[in-house]
Amino acid sequence: QPCAPTEELEKFTRTTMSDFKIVFDLPDLIFAVGGSVVSFVILAYAHSQLAAHNITAMCPPLGAVAVLLFAAPAAVPSKPYNTAFGFLIGSAAAFAIYTAVGEGFLKEFGGTRALMVGAAIAGMKITNSVHPPAGAYAVLLADVPAIKALGWKYILFPGLSGAVILLVCQFVMMQIKGAVSKQKKA
Repeated sequence: QPCAPTEELEKFTRTTMSDFKIVFDLPDLIFAVGGSVVSFVILAYAHSQLAAHNITAMCPPLGAVAVLLFAAPAAVPSKPYNTAFGFLIGSAAAFAIYTAVGEGFLKEFGGTRALMVGAAIAGMKITNSVHPPAGAYAVLLADVPAIKALGWKYILFPGLSGAVILLVCQFVMMQIKGAVSKQKKA
């Protein structure tokens, strides 16, 4: 006999379905897609230039940064302070844990990785700089040998450096979007 839906499930379904809507704002879509595409082209160029120095400006969490900066620029995690300081504090906290406990802490349970993500969250909460992609960045230090090989440079490259490049690109795109908007009103 099937279970009857609970009141909580019905409430969740109503709320979720009532929030669903398709929004087609062409200028906003152009800003979000165009800004992220142009930013990643610039980021790829920076990455190619830094590669000669065994440093990178490219990592997967930067895709999430681009989503925040270009698709949700008014969100708190998209603020420049949260983006830059979140990466700085989150990566410094993760690196401190990695340096202190090494890779083997409760290895079968992912202990080092868990502590690194927790430390990144604690650092961001204490400094009011929560930026979710910085939590994902902490996992890279635990899992990616090339990132581990960076040593202390991990704090600056690729997360913070890539995020700063994306922030500069977002600033320029916002200026362009604002100028175009003013021209349309005139």
